[in-house]
Amino acid sequence: MHGKGVSVIAILGLCGCAAQPVDNSPTHATSKINAKYVLTGAYVPDFNGVQTVYTRPEMRRIHNKTEFDNFFMRWANSDQSNLFRIDQKKLYQLDHKNETYMECPISGCIQQSLLERIKDAGKRSEDEEEYQSYEERGCKTTLASNTFEVKDTGQTRILSGLDANEYTVDWKVEFKDQTGKVDMNHLRFVFWTTTPTADMQQAWKVHREATDNYLAAKGDDPWLRLLGKEGFQALSAFTGDIEKADEQHYSKVGKQLATIKGYPLSIKAEWFQKLGGTCDQGKSESSAKPKLSASTDLAGMAKSMVGSFLDKKRDAMLAEWNKEPRIRYIYEITGVQQVAVKDSVFELPQGYKMEDRQ
Repeated sequence: MHGKGVSVIAILGLCGCAAQPVDNSPTHATSKINAKYVLTGAYVPDFNGVQTVYTRPEMRRIHNKTEFDNFFMRWANSDQSNLFRIDQKKLYQLDHKNETYMECPISGCIQQSLLERIKDAGKRSEDEEEYQSYEERGCKTTLASNTFEVKDTGQTRILSGLDANEYTVDWKVEFKDQTGKVDMNHLRFVFWTTTPTADMQQAWKVHREATDNYLAAKGDDPWLRLLGKEGFQALSAFTGDIEKADEQHYSKVGKQLATIKGYPLSIKAEWFQKLGGTCDQGKSESSAKPKLSASTDLAGMAKSMVGSFLDKKRDAMLAEWNKEPRIRYIYEITGVQQVAVKDSVFELPQGYKMEDRQ
């Protein structure tokens, strides 16, 4: 009896293994990057995730797995990949949760962004503010100030077991309305870079080939027309995707960015903003706040007191405007390798159903 039981279990186990598809696709050398990221701030729901990027000269797959911190935002958790088949001039967007995909031109898919879907779904959290552009507010402004500075801080630390050096990039812009009121914006990047290893050098080489092939496959593209090939490559170099080169073609800003040496292991981007009351429709303090009188009831007094308290808190927040960012994004690379990867990584997964074709 015992022997028969073991045989039955073994047979069931073999049946289970036989039911799983076997990947017999060939393997080829591939650049593989592992990273993690986090996004927080007043204008966005907080989330974090992990990313894996596989790149060959004619294809690239970017896999993102994202989780939201807010319990009520868990519906937006995602497990997705963008599969760029440059050789086919196609982009496939894979949804691993639902085992579906979209087929689009290499230039990209037309669809509602995640943040737009969140807004439409009415899932904005209580402590999250809604951003409105000047155009949406009907506010006419002019550029009053625009400064850009790159600095080697001399600070060092260990990241992913490698020695890293710190660079900061500060971009400050001021907009003035017709009454002279000014909104101040400060975009700050913090880079931690390291001397590139052999794998990082090879990754740069493969990624540059992929970028060149991608630009050639896209053809007429608004971003490419705006930036030019060299400008697009400078932007890619800024993010560390490819190695800096052809610096003589860079703009003044591009040449400053080119002073950042090494392979970026970590990039932090923060947007600080101090609103100076531009286009506030001329509401005076007396008309905006309720007045107290002998006939004011207790509820009205309470509301007025709370309003005054919030005004003071707002003033204090503005005074500390350069400490708490509207948006903070941190991207940290945890590994760069040249590995043998099966061709199936760059193919549509078996059993996935098409959701749309554009």
